[in-house]
Amino acid sequence: MFISDDSCLVGLPGFPGPGRTAWRMVERDSEDLWYHVRFRICDGDITRPKKLMPTDPSILAHLLSQRSPDCSIEDVQVVTAPCMNGSSSDRMEKLISVIVGYDKNGECVMLHKVDSGAIYSSSPGVTDAGLLSDVRMIYDATTNAAIPV
Repeated sequence: MFISDDSCLVGLPGFPGPGRTAWRMVERDSEDLWYHVRFRICDGDITRPKKLMPTDPSILAHLLSQRSPDCSIEDVQVVTAPCMNGSSSDRMEKLISVIVGYDKNGECVMLHKVDSGAIYSSSPGVTDAGLLSDVRMIYDATTNAAIPV
């Protein structure tokens, strides 16, 4: 989840539009991963980029399901914390797939495969989908598919 302090609110009248607010800064206290989704929106002769940062795979799947001739996905990346990626800093990497399933204790496990071939797991030590039951694909970049969670 992203949070922000009220002092970071940009309170310009009418900006950025009805029902929306703008922030100069957001923060994350969680070590959970999040996604960075880059869309290309076509509105008549005008094409513009749009970047969204969901923190939940079900929201990611919903965003990906919004594709249309006027709304294409250019890129999906995942941002992982050091405790997940084994490095000393957060990493943003191209997302190849997201799989969800259940381990032998019935706990939900999510596996994120990135462009380097690394697999990041929501459950330490579980990186093989073959060890999970009730496995479902949430996202597969090779087929550009999103399946609702």
